[in-house]
Amino acid sequence: MPETLYKFAPSAGWITHLWKSVTRQDHAMWRPTLRRLIPPNGVVIDVGAHGGQFTRLLAGLVPRGLVLAVEPSGYARSVLKPAMWARGTRNALVVAMALGDEPGVAMLHTPIKRRGDMGYGLANIAAGASEAASVAEPVAVTTLDLLVAALGLSRVDFVKADIEGHEGALISGARTTLRRYRPALLLELDASHLARAGADINELWAQLVVESYQPHTLADGVLTPLQPDRPQPGDILWLPNP
Repeated sequence: MPETLYKFAPSAGWITHLWKSVTRQDHAMWRPTLRRLIPPNGVVIDVGAHGGQFTRLLAGLVPRGLVLAVEPSGYARSVLKPAMWARGTRNALVVAMALGDEPGVAMLHTPIKRRGDMGYGLANIAAGASEAASVAEPVAVTTLDLLVAALGLSRVDFVKADIEGHEGALISGARTTLRRYRPALLLELDASHLARAGADINELWAQLVVESYQPHTLADGVLTPLQPDRPQPGDILWLPNP
């Protein structure tokens, strides 16, 4: 089915997405752990902010700091911005770009679910027009290193990324930031999504180990170190070695 270009139109699905973004907090289990890692005046970056639930959590952890909510999807931002306003989130800056390994322009593809809702949590720049049903929009792409430099940031304390397999490209474009500021990283790693984006979970895992990061997983509120030579999928928290 040929793709159509994205055009915002209010719908019942959009109202549902907005309601969930305002009323739900699906990531609360991370709050105690991240509170120990991120200072109240820290600078944190939410890559793939979607509807803003994680952005809101981070904003509460840095009341004297800054959250960069990086979200290229026009539909996601139509949920994110009013949700931030409704919840009184005032220390977050929305960045309407995608982050990758080099600057440029890409087409963002957002699947349409069977009932007609936008699957904006699955939007990616790897899928093509072969999707059963989707919409596309051109988006600007930059690297994390270039974004940090352009904004003149003097610190980066934490980066969360949920970008449907483009975590490998993100890290490739963030080497200077990782080495200079040593932020903690929370990455959603899915081998099939990484492969779709032309990356490999083993290579990404090895790259972060070389950068002196230690992988951890969170289960029942307990943060557990993982073997650095045994890649595994999931939400992996990478902490810089001293």
